[in-house]
Amino acid sequence: MKIFSKQKDTLDILAFPSEVVVEKGQYLMVNEGDKFMLVQVIDVSYADIPGILEDMLREVSLEIVNHENIFDPFGTGSLTMMIKEARIVRCKIRCIVEGNRIVYNSSWLPSRFRSNISAAGADLLRSVMKLTGKRKIHIGTIGGEDFWVDAESFDGRLTIITGKKETGKSHIMKLISTTLVEYGALVIVFDINGEYVNLNRKVDGSRSSIALRHEVLEPGKNFKVRTEDVGLRTFMDILIHVYDTPSSSSREFFRIWNVVKKNKGNVTLKDLIEVIQKTQLHESVKEALMSRLMAIEATGIITDYDECVTSFEDVVKCIGGKMLVVNLRDLLPSTRRMVVEYLLSKLTELLQARRLPPLFLVAEEAHLYLRDTYWDDIVTRMRHLGLSPIFVTNQPDSIPETIYRQADNIILFNFTNEADLEAIAKTSRIDSESVKTIAASLPPRYCLLIGYLVRDIPIVVKVREIDVETMGKTRLFFELSDRQLHIPKVTKEQIA
Repeated sequence: MKIFSKQKDTLDILAFPSEVVVEKGQYLMVNEGDKFMLVQVIDVSYADIPGILEDMLREVSLEIVNHENIFDPFGTGSLTMMIKEARIVRCKIRCIVEGNRIVYNSSWLPSRFRSNISAAGADLLRSVMKLTGKRKIHIGTIGGEDFWVDAESFDGRLTIITGKKETGKSHIMKLISTTLVEYGALVIVFDINGEYVNLNRKVDGSRSSIALRHEVLEPGKNFKVRTEDVGLRTFMDILIHVYDTPSSSSREFFRIWNVVKKNKGNVTLKDLIEVIQKTQLHESVKEALMSRLMAIEATGIITDYDECVTSFEDVVKCIGGKMLVVNLRDLLPSTRRMVVEYLLSKLTELLQARRLPPLFLVAEEAHLYLRDTYWDDIVTRMRHLGLSPIFVTNQPDSIPETIYRQADNIILFNFTNEADLEAIAKTSRIDSESVKTIAASLPPRYCLLIGYLVRDIPIVVKVREIDVETMGKTRLFFELSDRQLHIPKVTKEQIA
């Protein structure tokens, strides 16, 4: 292989078919002396040779006339054929390394003829990235070699995991979250599909490494809160943003809450409903408030009975790591949003008062339950309080563009839709051409790591398996291992 040309950050390498054993996303090292250039393969194409079209048309015509392939017993055409089959390996220059340090803004170019081009292994890449964290997360393999990232790369940073369905998004999230728990972190998961509830078990049914540090909250069952604990501000948010309460009704509710607080000391749903029924209000306002409070009471999440109440602060307390799974699977959309409103409000309060250590928040398909005004709040203010968000979605356009621009890490799986690729490409920390060409060709369980966790040197990794009950597999009717079909034979007597 030899260097052919360079245009801006694109390096074209000339190679013969026998030399082209590279894959998209693989790294090559262009070495000369004590310096080397690290380049990433983004495409392989045929070399554009002058006169190639005329030569091919001539050969095809001769084959048609003679009704047989051209016979070349002495191999005189072999050299010409090799030239015609030459390839161009298109690469993106990621960095230039001199000695053991990356040199930025360098104008150095390796020699076209004296430089040596070879594959870059996982050890070399880790060395260049200087991944020196104390806590390693074994993500998977690069070219058959194990590859780790630092757990510290997720701490205090915004991470987005995206890709189309059945490519492995939830799988890698479970891998990352279980490892974070093993390192002593508190991980709270908004689980919309019930995929994280069995991470305390291995595939064979035995207990997993986080079995004693795994807890599932079922809103309305083992997770209930008092009206007083919800507080006026969060209750107003629930009424306005979840139940679309009109402003006139919201103002009356604000006044009624304060009246109950002043007269009773503690606020309960029962007292709020009684006061609304007895107070002289416009019929439409009374109906609006009563219907919404009855709907909230029917969820069973906000209650007046102290013996049923769950102290969220006690639940999230952990020593040595904990995964707290909030199972949103069987909830109505409005109930789901109500739970999230309360939890985010409570987390903000506890983190602000330093009553909770910094934690990781995993939000699967967050656009289904997270209101628009919360995106910026989580990414800016709550991150400063010690909350590290990780968003998982198969709809990249559901996340506002402003959030992508603030993302520290993006873990990208396969996308073939141009609109999806465009949404990510224009806001990621690498060039759009790399995102579009590499992501579109990724097979399942392969991902492109972008951002701080790989020190802005994008890497394609094959995600390893994890020995826990992941529950993320699609259920199929025609899969005989899950469903045995027994079709009874019909006898002649039965027909008669």
